[in-house]
Amino acid sequence: MLDQPGLMIEQCEHLARLTAEEHVQVHIVPTDAGMYLGLGGQFIIAEMPDGERVAYADNQLTAQIVDTPTDVATLARTWEIVRNEALPRRQAIELIEEVAKPWT
Repeated sequence: MLDQPGLMIEQCEHLARLTAEEHVQVHIVPTDAGMYLGLGGQFIIAEMPDGERVAYADNQLTAQIVDTPTDVATLARTWEIVRNEALPRRQAIELIEEVAKPWT
Protein backbone atom coordinates (compact mmCIF):
# COMPACT_ATOMS: atom_id res chain seq x y z
CA MET A 1 0.00 0.00 0.00
CA LEU A 2 1.30 3.42 -0.91
CA ASP A 3 -0.11 4.96 2.24
CA GLN A 4 2.56 3.26 4.35
CA PRO A 5 5.38 5.82 4.62
CA GLY A 6 7.88 3.35 6.08
CA LEU A 7 7.38 0.97 3.18
CA MET A 8 7.82 3.72 0.58
CA ILE A 9 11.02 4.92 2.26
CA GLU A 10 12.38 1.36 2.34
CA GLN A 11 11.60 0.89 -1.34
CA CYS A 12 13.29 4.15 -2.32
CA GLU A 13 16.36 3.39 -0.20
CA HIS A 14 16.59 -0.12 -1.64
CA LEU A 15 16.28 1.21 -5.20
CA ALA A 16 18.95 3.86 -4.53
CA ARG A 17 21.32 1.20 -3.15
CA LEU A 18 20.73 -1.04 -6.17
CA THR A 19 21.24 1.85 -8.58
CA ALA A 20 24.64 2.52 -7.03
CA GLU A 21 25.80 -1.03 -7.89
CA GLU A 22 27.92 -1.20 -11.05
CA HIS A 23 26.13 -4.27 -12.42
CA VAL A 24 22.66 -2.73 -12.02
CA GLN A 25 21.22 -0.21 -14.43
CA VAL A 26 18.16 1.80 -13.49
CA HIS A 27 16.83 4.14 -16.14
CA ILE A 28 14.55 6.91 -14.92
CA VAL A 29 12.99 9.27 -17.42
CA PRO A 30 12.05 12.50 -15.65
CA THR A 31 8.51 13.79 -15.98
CA ASP A 32 9.74 16.99 -17.61
CA ALA A 33 10.96 14.94 -20.60
CA GLY A 34 7.47 15.35 -22.01
CA MET A 35 6.16 12.95 -24.65
CA TYR A 36 8.61 10.43 -26.06
CA LEU A 37 8.31 7.17 -27.95
CA GLY A 38 8.76 4.94 -24.89
CA LEU A 39 5.39 5.95 -23.47
CA GLY A 40 3.62 3.63 -25.92
CA GLY A 41 3.69 0.68 -23.52
CA GLN A 42 6.04 -1.54 -21.58
CA PHE A 43 8.26 -4.16 -23.17
CA ILE A 44 11.19 -6.43 -22.44
CA ILE A 45 13.92 -7.41 -24.89
CA ALA A 46 15.86 -10.60 -24.20
CA GLU A 47 19.01 -11.68 -25.99
CA MET A 48 19.50 -15.42 -26.21
CA PRO A 49 22.91 -17.13 -25.91
CA ASP A 50 22.99 -17.57 -29.69
CA GLY A 51 22.50 -13.81 -30.18
CA GLU A 52 18.87 -14.02 -31.25
CA ARG A 53 16.63 -11.41 -29.65
CA VAL A 54 12.99 -11.80 -28.68
CA ALA A 55 10.71 -9.37 -26.94
CA TYR A 56 7.62 -9.33 -24.77
CA ALA A 57 5.26 -6.39 -25.22
CA ASP A 58 2.43 -5.61 -22.83
CA ASN A 59 -0.32 -3.03 -22.64
CA GLN A 60 -3.75 -2.68 -21.04
CA LEU A 61 -5.46 -4.84 -23.66
CA THR A 62 -2.97 -7.51 -24.66
CA ALA A 63 0.43 -9.05 -24.11
CA GLN A 64 2.49 -10.85 -26.71
CA ILE A 65 5.78 -12.47 -27.52
CA VAL A 66 7.51 -10.60 -30.34
CA ASP A 67 10.01 -12.63 -32.36
CA THR A 68 9.82 -11.09 -35.84
CA PRO A 69 13.29 -9.56 -36.37
CA THR A 70 11.94 -6.27 -37.75
CA ASP A 71 9.54 -5.86 -34.81
CA VAL A 72 12.25 -6.69 -32.28
CA ALA A 73 14.52 -4.16 -34.02
CA THR A 74 11.77 -1.54 -33.73
CA LEU A 75 11.49 -2.18 -29.99
CA ALA A 76 15.29 -2.04 -29.67
CA ARG A 77 15.29 1.40 -31.32
CA THR A 78 12.52 2.47 -28.94
CA TRP A 79 14.64 1.29 -26.00
CA GLU A 80 17.54 3.44 -27.23
CA ILE A 81 15.22 6.45 -27.30
CA VAL A 82 14.15 5.71 -23.72
CA ARG A 83 17.78 5.38 -22.62
CA ASN A 84 18.62 8.70 -24.28
CA GLU A 85 15.82 10.40 -22.32
CA ALA A 86 16.83 8.79 -19.02
CA LEU A 87 18.84 10.54 -16.34
CA PRO A 88 22.51 9.70 -15.76
CA ARG A 89 23.14 7.30 -12.85
CA ARG A 90 24.05 9.96 -10.25
CA GLN A 91 21.03 12.10 -11.10
CA ALA A 92 18.77 9.02 -10.95
CA ILE A 93 20.02 8.24 -7.44
CA GLU A 94 19.48 11.86 -6.39
CA LEU A 95 15.93 11.79 -7.78
CA ILE A 96 15.12 8.58 -5.91
CA GLU A 97 16.44 10.14 -2.69
CA GLU A 98 14.42 13.30 -3.36
CA VAL A 99 11.22 11.31 -3.95
CA ALA A 100 11.72 9.55 -0.60
CA LYS A 101 11.90 12.81 1.40
CA PRO A 102 8.15 13.54 1.64
CA TRP A 103 7.62 10.05 3.09
CA THR A 104 9.94 10.69 6.05
